[in-house]
Amino acid sequence: MRKIIIVIICLTLFSVFSVNAFAQTLHVDVNMDKLTKIKDSKYIASSLNVLRNSNGDLISVVTTNASKYLPDPKTDQVLDVYPILKKGILNEKKIEMRQLSVEYNYQECITKTFAVPGYTDQCNWYHRGHVTSLSASIDGEPTEIFRGLNHSYIIKPGDSVTSFWTVIRSD
Repeated sequence: MRKIIIVIICLTLFSVFSVNAFAQTLHVDVNMDKLTKIKDSKYIASSLNVLRNSNGDLISVVTTNASKYLPDPKTDQVLDVYPILKKGILNEKKIEMRQLSVEYNYQECITKTFAVPGYTDQCNWYHRGHVTSLSASIDGEPTEIFRGLNHSYIIKPGDSVTSFWTVIRSD
């Protein structure tokens, strides 16, 4: 399993496609969760998250492994839009790998302040990203299809985060 993850990370660095999707979120309502644990599913998904400041300088790189996914045929429909980069057989199962990237640029000034630490000034705010999720528009609604937890970085005005997702699906 570690060899597969290392290969995924290496391949992510060399070939990436863009998508109009949603990437980062701070709030997760576990009571409204439509996702289920990814363990023992037909998917392995991971994201390499690159944080840059407004000058384009590299601030951090964080790897996130998806821990949950949307158990719905629509997940496959979303993935089928992207070309297969690699095909093969592993443990007598057919597998395919797809990649996509999602970029989010944080605005210079927010329109509304919040009653939480870090949102005290409209143009000098920050927040801590704790969740990386891959979402797509399904039936006109933003729908989360993969989520990974347990990373953290501080995002300031003008920063950008690019998430390079690699998804392996078996039959």
